[in-house]
Amino acid sequence: MVKMLVKMLTQVEIEDRLIRYLEALENATAEFEGLCVAAGVAEAEVKGAWARAYLSMNGPVRQREALADLECDELEKEHKIADARMKATREHLTSLRTAIDALRTLNANVRVQV
Repeated sequence: MVKMLVKMLTQVEIEDRLIRYLEALENATAEFEGLCVAAGVAEAEVKGAWARAYLSMNGPVRQREALADLECDELEKEHKIADARMKATREHLTSLRTAIDALRTLNANVRVQV
């Protein structure tokens, strides 16, 4: 069994953490906007390139699709990476909001005790 040392936080410490988390939330929100735009641009690029590649090919449909996929594989990878960054930042935003909510609850409890 792991023994944990728990330190009681003062209202000032809680408020200090709240301020830091709120600043981090603002920064992450601004970053998220840029990542959403980048993911959207990457998706549009891969779709456009795939359509151009598909239309430029001759042969059966399955063969044209496969060749278009091969031609656009690097763009598809870049799109997947941009999408993953966007999703990771979304999770980070959720984590920050949850931490802020928890700190607000702690702050309210500390105020009641004082």
